[in-house]
Parts: sequence; structure tokens; C-alpha cells
Amino acid sequence: MRIRLALLALCALTACQVGPPPASYRGPAGLVRAGGAARAAEISDALCELAPRVEALLPDAHAPELEVWVQARPALYRFEGDVYAEADGFWSETHRRIHLREAPDTLRRTLAHELVHASLGASWERLPGSLEEGLCDLVSVALAPEQAVEMRAGRLSAAAFATGGLELDVEVRVPIDAGPDGLGLGALTRLRLFGEVSEGLDPSDVFDVSAGLSSTRLATNDKKALYGLSFLLVERIVARVGYEGLHELCLRAAREERDEVPRAWLLEAAGLTDAGPVAWRRAIHGALTARELRTILMLYPEALLDTAQRLFGRHGTVAVDLSGASPVRARVTLPWSEATVELGLVVEAPALADAR
Repeated sequence: MRIRLALLALCALTACQVGPPPASYRGPAGLVRAGGAARAAEISDALCELAPRVEALLPDAHAPELEVWVQARPALYRFEGDVYAEADGFWSETHRRIHLREAPDTLRRTLAHELVHASLGASWERLPGSLEEGLCDLVSVALAPEQAVEMRAGRLSAAAFATGGLELDVEVRVPIDAGPDGLGLGALTRLRLFGEVSEGLDPSDVFDVSAGLSSTRLATNDKKALYGLSFLLVERIVARVGYEGLHELCLRAAREERDEVPRAWLLEAAGLTDAGPVAWRRAIHGALTARELRTILMLYPEALLDTAQRLFGRHGTVAVDLSGASPVRARVTLPWSEATVELGLVVEAPALADAR
């Protein structure tokens, strides 16, 4: 996320700024402030490692000497409302400072994301809409691959919700004979998971709306959807032409005196010649792997449980066994994808009796 401040507001904001975290550590890449000295030194080490890797990965990227604040809740000012309520971090261009949420599971990836914002040269400014966020996300998972599955699952499922939902083919088999023939009762159904996005949100909004700016007023789920669509688009482009090819589109737009890269160029580079929601949804499904599908199912287990209840009786209870050890098997497959996950469903006797 990137924040820019209007000059009109600067006159009264100094007194309203939050104070810095109590401990600090100055390393070669800049000053880090955190709740404790050891934590500040740890983040400083990560900053020193990640900054040159961002520069090496991206054309026209130059990590400046920075200040990083690690806070319980990222904030610049005391009375900001919910601007950063769910943000893991942001880059303040005005203060030349990265703010990070003290969240051990995502802090390294968030630092890499915000470092990209801080490092991009002026030539990248021609990326339209939310595309810079997708670039930051892609670099962040390249530099923090241990967090890639969770991030991709969240981004791509949110993107799917803006294109008509995430479709799942669910096959459930209940054993009715323990003999060698392995007789069972099965059912196949297609589910569609819907998210709470605004009715008017369209995939093409990713080219028009800068979801990462603090001044852009969006519902939380709409913002997540635009981040996801941006990630998908940038990932597809980089897979085809590399970061250099994406940067070349920005340089070409500059040579042709365009304010931003035309969406037609970006769609062509991403192999999305059809810009309609169905084409986007198919691309999203195709991008998801079995690991991300399993992560999504862990986020929305009620979808499987409700399906099993409807298929195999209303009187018992059903629970998901993610180990797949239960004899009641569920196979979940994504259309337009090779992703398949085998799960177990623990079904209590009343429901199982109804099924038989």
C-alpha cells in the first residue's frame, strides 16, 4: 500500500502523528524502530538482505536509505479511522518510511512488498490502476517463497469473487460395503463460492482504480479483489516476458507520450485477449495449484460440510478431516485447472444411515 498526503493537511498533522516505537537499530540500509532492540535488529537484517534483491530483480529499482517502523497497528496519525485497519503495512512516500504490522507470519513478505513501492523508479509510474500492487505482491512471494501459497490462495480467491465466484467440483463417496469390491455410494456436484464484493465491481476496474492508495475509498473486499486481479495479471505477464518485458511496456508508453500503459497492451502480454469476466475466471482457476486449493478449502470448510449434509442426510453432523484419513472421501477439483485435493469427511451415524 502507498500513501500520499495532500499539502493542505500538513499544517496541522505534526501534533497528531503517532510516536515512534521505543527501540531503534541503525543498519546499512536505514533506521528500524520496533518494540524491542532485538526485533529492530532482526528487521534491519531483513531489510539489508531484501533491498539489494529487489534492486537486482527489477529494472529501474533503487532502494533508498529508509526508515521502518514496526507497530502493533500500522499508523501515521492518531485519528486515521479505519484507513489501515486490515493493512499489514504501507509505504509513506511523504515521510520516506515503511510501516509494518507486528505480525511474525507475514512481516517479511510485507517488508518486501513495501520495499518495491519504495524502490521503483519514475519509469514504472505508467502502470495503470492497481498494477503496481500486483508487481509488489509478485516480488514479495519471490523473495519470501515460504509464504507464497497462503498469499496466492488469498489473492486469487478474492479475484475469483469479482468474476462470478470460485467454482469447485465436489465428488463425495460413502462406503457401504467393507468387502473386496469396495462398494460405495457417491455423488458429484458443482459448487460456486461467492465473496462479498460490490455488485458493480468489474475486472476491468483493475486498470482504473488505484486500490493501494490510502485516498482511494473502497470496501475491504473490493480492495482485496482488485489486489488479486492485479496479482494475476502481473504474474501472467512476468511468466511470459519477465519483469523486463513489463518494464518495457512502461518505457514504450513513455516513448509514445502516453500517460499510462494501455490496457490492451497489458492484456495481450498476459495472454488475456478476452477481457470478459469468464476469461478472467478461467485464468484464475488455471493459476491455482492443489496447494492453494487446499488452503482455500481450509478457509471455507463450511462449503464442503453443507454439501455433504445436503447429499447424505440432514440429521447427522459432518466434519472435514484434512488428513484424508476418514473412509468418507471427498475429491475437490477446480474446473479449468489440474488442481485436485483429496479430503476425508467425518460423518456421524444418523447422516450416514440416511445415505444408505
